[in-house]
Amino acid sequence: MRTLCFWFGIAAAFFCGWLDPVWGYMAVCALALVQIAVLTVPGASAFLLIHYATILTYFSLAPALQIAADVSFWDAGVLDAQAHRQALTLLLLYMAGVEAARIGMAGPPGRQPAYTGLQSSGVAHPFLLLLSGSLAAFASLFIRPELNFVARGIVGEETTLPVDYIVYSTLPKLIVLMCFVALAIHAVHRRTVWAWCAAAISFALAALAANPVNTPRQILLVGLLPLFIHGFGQKWRWALPVLIFGAIAGLGPVLNLVSRGSFWGETLTTFPYSQDFDAMFIVAAILERAPSPDLGMGRYLLSAFSFFLPRDLKMFPDFDPLGWPEILNNFSQANLSLPPFTTAYFDFGLLGPVLLGLAISAGSRVLDRLVDRPVAVSGSYLSALVLLAAYVPFMRGPILGWGPFAASGLIAAVLAGVLSARVRRLRRAAAPLGAARTA
Repeated sequence: MRTLCFWFGIAAAFFCGWLDPVWGYMAVCALALVQIAVLTVPGASAFLLIHYATILTYFSLAPALQIAADVSFWDAGVLDAQAHRQALTLLLLYMAGVEAARIGMAGPPGRQPAYTGLQSSGVAHPFLLLLSGSLAAFASLFIRPELNFVARGIVGEETTLPVDYIVYSTLPKLIVLMCFVALAIHAVHRRTVWAWCAAAISFALAALAANPVNTPRQILLVGLLPLFIHGFGQKWRWALPVLIFGAIAGLGPVLNLVSRGSFWGETLTTFPYSQDFDAMFIVAAILERAPSPDLGMGRYLLSAFSFFLPRDLKMFPDFDPLGWPEILNNFSQANLSLPPFTTAYFDFGLLGPVLLGLAISAGSRVLDRLVDRPVAVSGSYLSALVLLAAYVPFMRGPILGWGPFAASGLIAAVLAGVLSARVRRLRRAAAPLGAARTA
């Protein structure tokens, strides 16, 4: 039923977009809301829930209202309807690829009973996790403190600055955040005074290390969203899309004002007119202004994902659509981001967004299995949570910083998981044997 509803909605969005791109994006909004409502049942895919929450936040209501109001970003002017239709088509093809990978899969089996043969033993050494994570992170933060105030993107002429930025700023903050996530999950499971105290101390350290004044919001997404995926992924699933939409649409412009307003004079603009919600405008502007490029056969995506490397190590720097003169000469801001389904289009034509959606959705099935199992706080479990959380900034565009944040988040998750306990198997016969001996 859910699959049938989706394909009907995609066809309706194509038809509405052909008539008027505003109505096409409104159809995407309605489709995302319906899918979220269906996916909030126990046992449904956590990835699809996050996917549609991201679509709803960035790619539906915001562009519809912006196009209807003739909003113009960065001196790009008002874009024509044909460019918006093209951008909408790429989005719908990507969404179709995501769902096509799910064809033939069984529906959610409903609430599953807990595994009787497994028990989550929690964090083995909370103090060790707390001490090692905080000391290593804060030591790294104070080695290059100036890097903590690189608010967006990577600036400067140093050849090693991108790597230094990851090692001395991004990775340390995410280590502290992932230690907090592990200890918070441990506290929820154990419910002891010591466990809650360890979680509270780790939260205080995380607030110091990763504060919104000097931290890109991707760190908060990749670092904190895993905890909410764990907390809301099983029982209160409806709260997860509400959290994603509310935090980005409501809190995003406020953090934008706090983190950049005091330095660069940014003013507070609310959803959907904030520059955080301009992804489809950038896609439409590139499609309208740039000449038809040669197929990249994967080089556009590799160029996008490797942007955080030093220039000498960047893969295929000439295959960066945001570096084309036609784009640079038409925007007043060079720090743009491009959704990955657009670079996939440059690589493989209209088939590119479909193939990218297929690949991501197929891989997410592994993550769904890892997250759905009631296992201990381990490196694999935390990594699955990080990958699901990183999907939100990934869809916004890797140029904005998805690569280093996701990579650092995975490293931090593995480090926190190494210091966590493994699953131990219960002796199922212990109780019957004890009863027999008593008799």
